[in-house]
Amino acid sequence: MSHLYITTMTDEGLIGRVKKIIELKDLNPSYFADQIGISRSSMNHVLNGRNNPSLDVMIKILEKYPDINSDWLLFEKAPMFRSEKPVIQTSLFGTTAVDSPQEPVATEHIKETVVKSPVEVPKIPIIEEVIIEKSELKKISKIMIFYSDSTFDSFSPDKTPFN
Repeated sequence: MSHLYITTMTDEGLIGRVKKIIELKDLNPSYFADQIGISRSSMNHVLNGRNNPSLDVMIKILEKYPDINSDWLLFEKAPMFRSEKPVIQTSLFGTTAVDSPQEPVATEHIKETVVKSPVEVPKIPIIEEVIIEKSELKKISKIMIFYSDSTFDSFSPDKTPFN
């Protein structure tokens, strides 16, 4: 009797994240299995995609490696390590948190790292003079205002809406 194993993109991502932990911790799969307390054959089945990692395996990984962020391991929704802060990206349309573009550093082999706070440097405002030259050649022909509900209004110089 043959079995068909179907894996989804999410499952591949979860297996990929387990592989990334093994790689960043500089371990081989057998030693990793021993460390988290599962059989080597079970780890081999997970890494080869035959079996999906169980909740028990995920819990054992998180218990053995408390520096791994559970949201990253399960959902890939946060930085890989708990000590990392998400990168905040600001644009005209708001502020969003994005995954850190840098590869995280494995902290298991680091004894102690001293991080000094940056020195506060007062910001000096930059004052620029804007000179608007008046030109008689250019005249406003139309002003358009676009709204968030995908509607818009057009106005002519005499302040009457175009239709």
